[in-house]
Amino acid sequence: MKCPICGKDLDLQNKQIGTSENGDPIFNEYAICHSCKKQWNLDKQRAKKIAAKKAAEEKAKAEAEARAAEEKAKAEAAARAAEEKAKAEAAARAAEEKAKADAAARAAEEKRAARREAKARARKEAIARLAADKGISEEEAERILKERARARKAAAQKAATDNSEEQKYGNIPAEEIRDKREKAVRKGYEDMLATDPDSKAAKKKKKEEAETAKAKEDVKSRKMDDYDDEKSSDDEDDDEYEYVDEYPRFRPGRIILGIISLLAFGFCIYKGFVTGLSTSGADVTSAPGMNYVIVALCMLVTALLYFIMNNRDTLFAFLIPMIVYIGSAVFAFLKHGDEFELLILAGVSGVLAVISLILAIASRGGDDYDDEDDYDDPFEEEHDN
Repeated sequence: MKCPICGKDLDLQNKQIGTSENGDPIFNEYAICHSCKKQWNLDKQRAKKIAAKKAAEEKAKAEAEARAAEEKAKAEAAARAAEEKAKAEAAARAAEEKAKADAAARAAEEKRAARREAKARARKEAIARLAADKGISEEEAERILKERARARKAAAQKAATDNSEEQKYGNIPAEEIRDKREKAVRKGYEDMLATDPDSKAAKKKKKEEAETAKAKEDVKSRKMDDYDDEKSSDDEDDDEYEYVDEYPRFRPGRIILGIISLLAFGFCIYKGFVTGLSTSGADVTSAPGMNYVIVALCMLVTALLYFIMNNRDTLFAFLIPMIVYIGSAVFAFLKHGDEFELLILAGVSGVLAVISLILAIASRGGDDYDDEDDYDDPFEEEHDN
């Protein structure tokens, strides 16, 4: 251990600083610097450090407890806020539901009031019609209607009394049922007024029925005229236009042969340039590469012929490419020499020529449909009879 002042080594010694309650001596360790004449109580410094460390731990513990208490308070405050918010939302929903219920009650009351007004208007109109039809006063007509209503009510009560053992109603019927009954009663009353031949309602009803029948007859006659016009126009269109099938036969086969010819053209051009086009003699066709070029031109011509005449239903669409195939096959066979590829191209050209001939013969072999004169209708005899 070095001296913090002069940097020399310190002398460690135990010195008595006092006695305990029992009279035992108490020693502390001292660090003594003989050069500086200084000494330090190491045990005292250690006790101070331990006390400072303990105080720091207690302070950290207190801070942690304070933070935990603060977080707990925040959580409780958040819970209270959430609870208050839920209560406010529940109160708002309850108020909204109450407002809806009040609005529904008001709407129902308005509907009942409108129904009562409609009944009152219908009653007044019925009284006015009866008074006009019978030529009596409105008071007399009202009295007659009241007597009829009492009679219908008595009849209904009697029917209900007779059927009381079978049917029992515990509450008032629904509004839809009441509306239907009111409409039925009103219709029955109007029909009762219409039974009188001298009444205005009966005359009005007969006039409406006559107008409805006349309108139906007019609509029916117009539909028949339109149908006759459409039928005549359809017959004229059928006579004017006839379907003619001009779709060329073996069109996919032509496309395939054209593609094969293009592939052979590409192969021949490649072999021609690889083999070489130059020659030392005057005859250019003696060059091996030039033979491939000539065969390539024949293949290109056949491909172009197939693609150009693809939409034409003619025999020359097969015969002309067949002739070019035969020419290229003969030329490749005569000029093949040591070139085995030219011999293969001669065979391929011959095969393509045979395929073209087969397609030409098949294209002229017959039509898909028979002539109209040879068609036999299985129901002809039945129609004639």
